[in-house]
Amino acid sequence: MKFGFGTQLWLRNNHYENFYRMLVEVALEGLDGFECAPAFLVDWYGKKPDELRKILDMMGLEVSSYYLHGEYYDKEGREASIKEQKRRSDFMADLGYQNVLLDGGRKIPGLSAQQFDDYIKQVAETANHLGQYAKSKGLTLSWHQHWGSIFEVQATFHRLMELTDPDLVGFCCDVGQLALGDFDTLETVERYASQGRIRFMHYKDLTRDGRPEKRLWDGYDVPSDMGAYNVDSKFRWVELGRGLVDFPGITKILLKYGYDGWLVDDFDFTGYEPRASVRACKNYINKALGIKTERDIREGK
Repeated sequence: MKFGFGTQLWLRNNHYENFYRMLVEVALEGLDGFECAPAFLVDWYGKKPDELRKILDMMGLEVSSYYLHGEYYDKEGREASIKEQKRRSDFMADLGYQNVLLDGGRKIPGLSAQQFDDYIKQVAETANHLGQYAKSKGLTLSWHQHWGSIFEVQATFHRLMELTDPDLVGFCCDVGQLALGDFDTLETVERYASQGRIRFMHYKDLTRDGRPEKRLWDGYDVPSDMGAYNVDSKFRWVELGRGLVDFPGITKILLKYGYDGWLVDDFDFTGYEPRASVRACKNYINKALGIKTERDIREGK
């Protein structure tokens, strides 16, 4: 498998000048690549993809996926999202990488049951359209289920999966996001892995009602209550293995069904320096789960 990281820890608050620092740190910690959501990457390199590809090849990295949060309810927002997703798909195809991700489905108050189902159908229609476009470019499009959207609960998410073509729309299974909703995480992974629908994985951990109890793998203590961690909330993202997600159980299911794709920690926030957080998560993948990544194998680790 390949292991990657999201860009958020470095680029928070639109600090895109940290992009090159991120590449160096991710490469030094032995990852295979990174996931990008902001538009800056295609804005910077959309007309010169070969230049970016040379930089990434030099560092042994890939863009694991390009991720878009789309709008679907109103015509203007839907058309803008389709245009942007196609732009990102073109870019990924020019780079020679494979995965594009899609999410969205903002909550609209006051809808009747029929209007709500029509809304889901509109999302599914858009996803199928963009999945067909991605396929025409040699890409794989996967839907990323996300908390805070109409798909944060299993009933609406399963309805979306029923309405989308499995050949066009895969499932980016974010186990941390599943844990925020009413999903049985292991059952959901089993259900869609057995169908061959899982085309991309987000390994993401969180705690509930309190602070992380476990230490980072390299001996770092739990963070203080200063700065970024001075406000507790119901849930908190943490480094892999420090929270409530059953990664050994999830990994066992994925291996049973032959999954051999990306594991990406789409990590939003940490109290540590980004590189320390990356190291802890990579160590968990290697030491606790026994997974050798493609880069580990390539470098003889």
